[in-house]
Amino acid sequence: MTPTRFRWGLILIQIGILLILRNTNVINDSFWEELIVYFPVVLIAVGIEKIFTKSRLQFISYATSVLIFFGGIAIAVTAGQDTIDGSFFSESSFEFERKPEINRTSAVLNLEHADLTVREAGRDLVRGRFNKFTRKPKIDYTVDGNEAVINFTSRKHSYLGGVVRIDTGDPQDWYISFSEEVPLSLECYGDQSDIHLNLTSTPLEKLKVEADDSKIYVRLGDLLPEVGLTIFGEDSNLRLRIPFEVGLRVDGDDYGAYLKEIGFKEEDGGYVSEAYPEAESRVKINIDNNLSSFSVDFF
Repeated sequence: MTPTRFRWGLILIQIGILLILRNTNVINDSFWEELIVYFPVVLIAVGIEKIFTKSRLQFISYATSVLIFFGGIAIAVTAGQDTIDGSFFSESSFEFERKPEINRTSAVLNLEHADLTVREAGRDLVRGRFNKFTRKPKIDYTVDGNEAVINFTSRKHSYLGGVVRIDTGDPQDWYISFSEEVPLSLECYGDQSDIHLNLTSTPLEKLKVEADDSKIYVRLGDLLPEVGLTIFGEDSNLRLRIPFEVGLRVDGDDYGAYLKEIGFKEEDGGYVSEAYPEAESRVKINIDNNLSSFSVDFF
Protein backbone atom coordinates (compact mmCIF):
# COMPACT_ATOMS: atom_id res chain seq x y z
CA MET A 1 0.00 0.00 0.00
CA THR A 2 1.40 3.38 -1.01
CA PRO A 3 1.44 6.43 1.28
CA THR A 4 -0.98 8.19 -1.09
CA ARG A 5 -3.61 5.41 -0.84
CA PHE A 6 -3.10 5.36 2.95
CA ARG A 7 -3.60 9.16 3.17
CA TRP A 8 -6.79 9.23 1.11
CA GLY A 9 -8.19 6.31 3.04
CA LEU A 10 -7.67 8.13 6.35
CA ILE A 11 -9.14 11.38 5.00
CA LEU A 12 -12.32 9.60 3.85
CA ILE A 13 -12.62 7.90 7.25
CA GLN A 14 -12.09 11.27 8.94
CA ILE A 15 -14.82 12.97 6.89
CA GLY A 16 -17.21 10.11 7.65
CA ILE A 17 -16.54 10.37 11.40
CA LEU A 18 -17.08 14.15 11.37
CA LEU A 19 -20.35 13.83 9.46
CA ILE A 20 -21.61 11.24 11.96
CA LEU A 21 -20.66 13.52 14.87
CA ARG A 22 -22.41 16.45 13.16
CA ASN A 23 -25.56 14.47 12.31
CA THR A 24 -25.83 13.18 15.89
CA ASN A 25 -25.43 16.75 17.27
CA VAL A 26 -22.22 15.93 19.11
CA ILE A 27 -20.60 18.88 17.34
CA ASN A 28 -22.05 21.86 15.44
CA ASP A 29 -21.28 23.35 12.02
CA SER A 30 -18.71 25.90 13.19
CA PHE A 31 -15.85 23.39 12.89
CA TRP A 32 -15.90 23.55 9.06
CA GLU A 33 -14.58 27.12 9.08
CA GLU A 34 -11.71 26.24 11.35
CA LEU A 35 -10.78 23.19 9.26
CA ILE A 36 -10.66 25.41 6.15
CA VAL A 37 -8.25 27.79 7.91
CA TYR A 38 -5.93 24.87 8.70
CA PHE A 39 -6.18 23.28 5.24
CA PRO A 40 -2.65 24.49 4.28
CA VAL A 41 -1.33 22.00 6.84
CA VAL A 42 -2.61 19.24 4.55
CA LEU A 43 -0.54 20.67 1.67
CA ILE A 44 2.55 20.73 3.89
CA ALA A 45 1.93 17.13 4.94
CA VAL A 46 1.50 16.00 1.32
CA GLY A 47 4.78 17.71 0.44
CA ILE A 48 6.56 15.88 3.25
CA GLU A 49 4.96 12.64 2.10
CA LYS A 50 6.31 13.10 -1.44
CA ILE A 51 9.81 13.82 -0.16
CA PHE A 52 10.11 10.60 1.85
CA THR A 53 8.12 8.22 -0.37
CA LYS A 54 10.31 5.33 -1.67
CA SER A 55 13.12 6.26 0.67
CA ARG A 56 14.52 4.51 3.71
CA LEU A 57 12.48 6.96 5.81
CA GLN A 58 9.19 6.17 4.09
CA PHE A 59 7.51 5.65 7.48
CA ILE A 60 7.49 9.48 7.79
CA SER A 61 5.13 9.62 4.80
CA TYR A 62 2.65 7.42 6.66
CA ALA A 63 3.12 9.38 9.91
CA THR A 64 2.06 12.67 8.27
CA SER A 65 -1.26 11.10 7.23
CA VAL A 66 -1.85 9.90 10.78
CA LEU A 67 -1.18 13.43 12.09
CA ILE A 68 -3.66 14.89 9.57
CA PHE A 69 -6.29 12.39 10.71
CA PHE A 70 -6.02 12.92 14.47
CA GLY A 71 -5.28 16.67 14.18
CA GLY A 72 -8.41 17.23 12.08
CA ILE A 73 -10.58 15.30 14.54
CA ALA A 74 -9.15 17.28 17.49
CA ILE A 75 -9.71 20.67 15.82
CA ALA A 76 -13.27 19.78 14.78
CA VAL A 77 -14.28 18.51 18.22
CA THR A 78 -12.76 21.55 19.95
CA ALA A 79 -14.30 24.08 17.55
CA GLY A 80 -17.71 22.43 17.28
CA GLN A 81 -18.73 22.38 20.94
CA ASP A 82 -21.74 24.43 22.09
CA THR A 83 -20.07 25.77 25.24
CA ILE A 84 -18.80 29.06 26.60
CA ASP A 85 -15.38 27.85 25.49
CA GLY A 86 -16.60 28.07 21.89
CA SER A 87 -14.70 28.35 18.63
CA PHE A 88 -12.73 31.41 17.63
CA PHE A 89 -15.16 31.64 14.71
CA SER A 90 -18.43 31.47 16.67
CA GLU A 91 -20.32 33.65 19.12
CA SER A 92 -20.82 32.18 22.57
CA SER A 93 -22.69 33.19 25.72
CA PHE A 94 -23.06 32.14 29.34
CA GLU A 95 -24.98 32.94 32.50
CA PHE A 96 -24.75 32.07 36.17
CA GLU A 97 -27.94 32.38 38.21
CA ARG A 98 -27.91 34.07 41.55
CA LYS A 99 -28.27 31.73 44.51
CA PRO A 100 -29.89 33.00 47.73
CA GLU A 101 -26.81 32.32 49.85
CA ILE A 102 -24.53 34.50 47.71
CA ASN A 103 -24.18 38.04 49.04
CA ARG A 104 -21.00 39.18 47.28
CA THR A 105 -19.29 38.69 43.89
CA SER A 106 -15.57 38.90 43.15
CA ALA A 107 -14.70 38.92 39.43
CA VAL A 108 -11.34 39.08 37.64
CA LEU A 109 -11.29 39.70 33.87
CA ASN A 110 -8.06 39.12 31.96
CA LEU A 111 -8.78 40.77 28.63
CA GLU A 112 -5.37 40.57 26.93
CA HIS A 113 -6.20 42.68 23.83
CA ALA A 114 -9.97 42.15 23.84
CA ASP A 115 -12.45 45.01 24.21
CA LEU A 116 -15.00 44.95 27.03
CA THR A 117 -18.42 46.40 27.72
CA VAL A 118 -20.03 45.98 31.13
CA ARG A 119 -23.74 46.60 30.63
CA GLU A 120 -26.62 47.55 32.91
CA ALA A 121 -27.05 45.11 35.78
CA GLY A 122 -29.63 42.33 35.62
CA ARG A 123 -31.20 39.57 37.70
CA ASP A 124 -28.52 36.93 37.01
CA LEU A 125 -25.37 36.85 39.09
CA VAL A 126 -23.38 37.33 35.89
CA ARG A 127 -24.25 37.06 32.22
CA GLY A 128 -22.00 37.45 29.19
CA ARG A 129 -21.52 37.15 25.47
CA PHE A 130 -18.36 36.84 23.38
CA ASN A 131 -18.29 37.91 19.74
CA LYS A 132 -17.07 35.93 16.76
CA PHE A 133 -13.37 36.17 15.94
CA THR A 134 -12.39 36.71 19.57
CA ARG A 135 -10.44 34.42 21.81
CA LYS A 136 -12.89 33.01 24.36
CA PRO A 137 -11.57 32.95 27.93
CA LYS A 138 -11.59 30.08 30.32
CA ILE A 139 -14.23 30.85 32.97
CA ASP A 140 -13.78 29.47 36.47
CA TYR A 141 -16.75 29.83 38.82
CA THR A 142 -16.57 28.85 42.48
CA VAL A 143 -18.44 29.71 45.67
CA ASP A 144 -16.41 30.46 48.79
CA GLY A 145 -18.83 30.69 51.70
CA ASN A 146 -21.24 33.46 50.70
CA GLU A 147 -18.97 34.86 47.98
CA ALA A 148 -19.06 33.95 44.29
CA VAL A 149 -15.58 34.02 42.72
CA ILE A 150 -15.40 34.30 38.92
CA ASN A 151 -12.15 34.33 36.94
CA PHE A 152 -11.88 34.97 33.20
CA THR A 153 -8.49 33.64 32.14
CA SER A 154 -7.10 34.29 28.68
CA ARG A 155 -6.34 31.24 26.54
CA LYS A 156 -2.83 32.12 25.40
CA HIS A 157 -2.39 28.92 23.42
CA SER A 158 -5.84 28.58 21.86
CA TYR A 159 -6.25 27.72 18.19
CA LEU A 160 -5.65 30.66 15.84
CA GLY A 161 -7.18 33.21 18.22
CA GLY A 162 -3.86 33.58 20.00
CA VAL A 163 -2.12 34.53 16.76
CA VAL A 164 -4.62 36.29 14.50
CA ARG A 165 -6.94 39.17 15.38
CA ILE A 166 -9.79 39.92 12.96
CA ASP A 167 -11.60 43.26 13.07
CA THR A 168 -15.30 42.64 12.41
CA GLY A 169 -16.34 46.27 12.80
CA ASP A 170 -18.19 45.56 16.07
CA PRO A 171 -17.32 48.10 18.78
CA GLN A 172 -16.66 45.49 21.47
CA ASP A 173 -15.62 41.84 21.85
CA TRP A 174 -16.97 40.92 25.29
CA TYR A 175 -20.31 41.97 26.80
CA ILE A 176 -20.87 41.25 30.49
CA SER A 177 -23.44 42.28 33.10
CA PHE A 178 -23.53 41.60 36.82
CA SER A 179 -26.27 41.35 39.44
CA GLU A 180 -28.31 44.41 40.37
CA GLU A 181 -28.50 43.18 43.96
CA VAL A 182 -25.17 41.53 44.85
CA PRO A 183 -22.23 43.83 45.74
CA LEU A 184 -19.35 43.50 43.28
CA SER A 185 -15.56 43.66 43.49
CA LEU A 186 -14.19 43.83 39.94
CA GLU A 187 -10.66 43.66 38.49
CA CYS A 188 -9.85 44.18 34.79
CA TYR A 189 -6.49 43.64 33.14
CA GLY A 190 -5.80 44.42 29.50
CA ASP A 191 -3.56 45.98 26.90
CA GLN A 192 -4.62 48.09 23.92
CA SER A 193 -8.22 47.51 24.98
CA ASP A 194 -11.41 49.56 24.86
CA ILE A 195 -12.89 49.14 28.33
CA HIS A 196 -16.41 50.53 28.74
CA LEU A 197 -17.78 50.01 32.25
CA ASN A 198 -21.37 51.13 32.82
CA LEU A 199 -21.80 50.39 36.53
CA THR A 200 -24.64 52.79 37.35
CA SER A 201 -27.02 49.97 38.28
CA THR A 202 -24.38 47.62 39.70
CA PRO A 203 -23.67 47.79 43.46
CA LEU A 204 -19.92 48.26 43.04
CA GLU A 205 -17.66 48.06 46.09
CA LYS A 206 -14.21 48.05 44.47
CA LEU A 207 -12.86 48.44 40.97
CA LYS A 208 -9.28 47.86 39.85
CA VAL A 209 -8.20 48.43 36.25
CA GLU A 210 -4.68 47.92 34.90
CA ALA A 211 -4.56 48.51 31.16
CA ASP A 212 -1.81 50.13 29.08
CA ASP A 213 -2.46 52.03 25.86
CA SER A 214 -6.22 51.65 26.38
CA LYS A 215 -9.42 53.67 26.41
CA ILE A 216 -11.11 53.37 29.80
CA TYR A 217 -14.62 54.67 30.45
CA VAL A 218 -16.17 54.25 33.90
CA ARG A 219 -19.70 55.34 34.80
CA LEU A 220 -20.80 54.91 38.41
CA GLY A 221 -24.03 55.10 40.34
CA ASP A 222 -24.89 55.94 43.95
CA LEU A 223 -25.96 52.53 45.24
CA LEU A 224 -23.34 52.04 48.00
CA PRO A 225 -21.96 54.53 50.57
CA GLU A 226 -18.27 53.81 49.80
CA VAL A 227 -16.66 52.85 46.47
CA GLY A 228 -12.92 52.40 45.93
CA LEU A 229 -11.27 52.74 42.51
CA THR A 230 -7.70 52.01 41.43
CA ILE A 231 -6.92 52.68 37.78
CA PHE A 232 -3.44 52.35 36.29
CA GLY A 233 -2.45 52.46 32.64
CA GLU A 234 0.52 53.84 30.77
CA ASP A 235 -0.59 56.03 27.85
CA SER A 236 -4.25 55.21 28.55
CA ASN A 237 -7.20 57.58 28.38
CA LEU A 238 -9.52 57.59 31.39
CA ARG A 239 -12.96 59.16 31.48
CA LEU A 240 -14.92 58.99 34.73
CA ARG A 241 -18.61 59.86 35.05
CA ILE A 242 -20.45 60.04 38.38
CA PRO A 243 -23.77 61.52 39.60
CA PHE A 244 -23.78 65.12 40.87
CA GLU A 245 -24.77 64.02 44.37
CA VAL A 246 -21.87 61.57 44.72
CA GLY A 247 -18.72 62.86 46.41
CA LEU A 248 -15.41 62.19 44.69
CA ARG A 249 -11.93 62.15 46.17
CA VAL A 250 -8.84 61.84 43.96
CA ASP A 251 -5.70 60.84 45.85
CA GLY A 252 -2.34 62.35 44.89
CA ASP A 253 -1.48 65.63 43.21
CA ASP A 254 -0.61 64.50 39.68
CA TYR A 255 -3.80 66.06 38.27
CA GLY A 256 -4.13 68.85 40.78
CA ALA A 257 -4.20 71.70 38.29
CA TYR A 258 -6.99 70.10 36.27
CA LEU A 259 -9.04 69.20 39.35
CA LYS A 260 -8.79 72.71 40.78
CA GLU A 261 -9.94 74.06 37.44
CA ILE A 262 -13.18 72.05 37.60
CA GLY A 263 -13.93 73.01 41.22
CA PHE A 264 -12.13 70.43 43.40
CA LYS A 265 -10.48 71.48 46.66
CA GLU A 266 -7.17 70.25 48.02
CA GLU A 267 -7.54 68.19 51.19
CA ASP A 268 -5.08 65.92 53.07
CA GLY A 269 -2.92 64.96 50.11
CA GLY A 270 -5.77 64.68 47.65
CA TYR A 271 -8.58 66.61 45.96
CA VAL A 272 -12.27 66.43 46.78
CA SER A 273 -15.36 67.53 44.90
CA GLU A 274 -17.78 70.09 46.29
CA ALA A 275 -20.30 67.40 47.24
CA TYR A 276 -17.78 65.16 49.00
CA PRO A 277 -18.02 66.43 52.64
CA GLU A 278 -21.80 65.90 52.91
CA ALA A 279 -22.34 63.16 50.33
CA GLU A 280 -24.13 59.98 51.36
CA SER A 281 -22.28 58.09 48.63
CA ARG A 282 -18.54 58.64 48.16
CA VAL A 283 -16.01 57.48 45.59
CA LYS A 284 -12.27 57.41 46.27
CA ILE A 285 -9.95 56.94 43.31
CA ASN A 286 -6.22 56.32 43.02
CA ILE A 287 -4.96 56.86 39.47
CA ASP A 288 -1.67 56.47 37.65
CA ASN A 289 0.34 59.54 36.70
CA ASN A 290 1.30 57.75 33.47
CA LEU A 291 -2.17 58.14 31.99
CA SER A 292 -2.31 59.96 28.69
CA SER A 293 -5.46 61.84 29.78
CA PHE A 294 -7.93 61.97 32.67
CA SER A 295 -11.31 63.67 32.81
CA VAL A 296 -14.26 63.76 35.21
CA ASP A 297 -17.87 64.43 34.24
CA PHE A 298 -20.86 64.82 36.54
CA PHE A 299 -24.37 63.92 35.39
